[in-house]
Amino acid sequence: MASSSPSSSRDDPPLTPRDAAALLARCASRAAAAALHARLLRCSRAFFCSPYLANCLGAAYSRVGAASSAVALLRAAANPNLFSHNILLSALLGSGLLEDARRLFDGMPGRDAVTYNTLVSGYVAGALPNEAFRLFCAMRERGVRPTAFTFSIVSSAVGSVGRGQQLHAAAVRHGLAHRDAVVGNAFIDMYGRIGLFQYAARVFSCMEEPDVTSWNSLMSAYKDQALSGAVFKCFRSMRSKGFSVDGFTASTVLSVCSDVKDFANGDQMLALCIKMSFLTNFVVCSAAIDFLCVSDRLSDAAQLFRGMPTWRTEPCNALMSGYARSGLMEEALSLFAASMRNGVVPTEFTFASVLRWSSCFGLMEQGTQIHCLVFKLGFQHDVIVSTALTDMYCKLGLTKHARKIFSAIAKKDLVSWNTMLLGLLHNGRGKEALVIFRRMLKCGILPDRITLFGALSACSLEGLVTEGMDIITLFKDRYHNLPSLEHYTCVVDLLCHAGMFTEAVNYVENNLPKFSAATFSNILEACIVQGNIGMAELVAEKMVMQKSRLSLPYIVLAQIYGSRCKWEKMAGVWRSMESHRAKKVQSCSWLCIKNHIYIFTSEQILHHGKGATYEVLDLLFWDMMDDKYAPSFVEPNKSEGGLLQLFLDHPQ
Repeated sequence: MASSSPSSSRDDPPLTPRDAAALLARCASRAAAAALHARLLRCSRAFFCSPYLANCLGAAYSRVGAASSAVALLRAAANPNLFSHNILLSALLGSGLLEDARRLFDGMPGRDAVTYNTLVSGYVAGALPNEAFRLFCAMRERGVRPTAFTFSIVSSAVGSVGRGQQLHAAAVRHGLAHRDAVVGNAFIDMYGRIGLFQYAARVFSCMEEPDVTSWNSLMSAYKDQALSGAVFKCFRSMRSKGFSVDGFTASTVLSVCSDVKDFANGDQMLALCIKMSFLTNFVVCSAAIDFLCVSDRLSDAAQLFRGMPTWRTEPCNALMSGYARSGLMEEALSLFAASMRNGVVPTEFTFASVLRWSSCFGLMEQGTQIHCLVFKLGFQHDVIVSTALTDMYCKLGLTKHARKIFSAIAKKDLVSWNTMLLGLLHNGRGKEALVIFRRMLKCGILPDRITLFGALSACSLEGLVTEGMDIITLFKDRYHNLPSLEHYTCVVDLLCHAGMFTEAVNYVENNLPKFSAATFSNILEACIVQGNIGMAELVAEKMVMQKSRLSLPYIVLAQIYGSRCKWEKMAGVWRSMESHRAKKVQSCSWLCIKNHIYIFTSEQILHHGKGATYEVLDLLFWDMMDDKYAPSFVEPNKSEGGLLQLFLDHPQ
């Protein structure tokens, strides 16, 4: 650029320090900074006797990404002052030399707020939140007054409630919490991230002059807590107070509409995006594509995607997920390949999405190809991608591969542990799943409801009644994690597998606040499978008395009465079933043949796949004939002769 690139001619006008500083402030490239540096050296080395121009030149090098040049210059500078040290500190951090920066910091004769802010930023960027917070505390102990930037950068490193409240209190004492919008917005984000959305709302309500970012931060906090009603209310208040909506606002509201399937509000938000030309923003466009996919308008989503001027990662991810959710895995993989050809570099979320849906449809060949691509692009150490690979191999039944990938994850998070736990469980490896559960607790990972579900299911699979009850108690007493319906259902399955049907019924009646047809249905199915017809009759009668809309208890009772020639009671059960509009649960099967996936119900099997489907089914049938896979049947009681067979003839 002419304004910042000095000429090399000998006829150049004399350059004053003030002119040089102005040129350095406008430098926009390394070449321009280096050319001006050379011109200053040709003019006179006396320019660098004072630290003023050396500081300006070092700042210019750092700004244009030449941190190493700034470090070399400032380390050799004569008579460095506090500004020199601050610029050098920033340059060292820009070169990734965090330890050198700390040594420079410790040896500095004087430090100001800029010094502390620079090193705190380096710790935050280096994912060292504890060191960042300790340095902030040391800053206050030394009497250096924190600035608004200090609080905003430290808040991004806070991961606990105690530290968050401590930081908030310090900001209140310095008069920045309510008066400075930047600090207030940072605290809203912080409280939303650590799960204290009530505190986030309180910070917002106390702000003297909230801006659009404040409203967006509050809505984002509500969205993370799945409080869709609060998001919509906040959006309406924002509009009524005269604040203009931006792209972040639109994408947040659209995402909430997708999450709760609120198509009416979503359509209104989509119309507003079109009116205000927000769809040119790729983040808003991604949210709109996701909303259209969720509302079963794939063709509109694809048309919106095709109308984008350039290919971007986020819209591609949204449309791929939409295709996969609708069972169009071939289209999803084709879009993935097309995005690669158009220069879109996949992110960890791209791989996580594609691997997840590939494993759901059993596409082993495509999954392993994507695994190879993960290694080629260097994503093998990313925890999100590694977790997705672990999940994929578990769903494909390749637990050995899954364990190898899981073991290689350096910093396993809760999602990684839960994925491995549930993956082993789904492959019938209950004992190994419990080993993973115990290792997880020893590593200090705080379990959640998914962990509890996996641990209880593993105990049920292995018939460990006592250990399952101990785990329930552990979660209540130590982790204060109260069981929900899914956990009580696991305990019921555990008791039923052990043949403790009476205890299972009592447990449900004593712990669940209201009748659960699904839980009693599990007990009923277990009674039938284990041949306990007396208990099956008792449970079925309880379900019929509660006017269950599941067909299973009516079918079981009718068959029991029919086997005893109680025809009037049998007819009454059928009439009751019809009056309560009980329905059979419909299910489907899917079959992958080469690159095609066929999904069908029992009524549709003649219309899908034709000969290829039956050829694969024949192979599976002959494989089942092997003794290793031969199904086993429960021997029915002689007194109840054909009851089990009747049940099998009339599935739920």
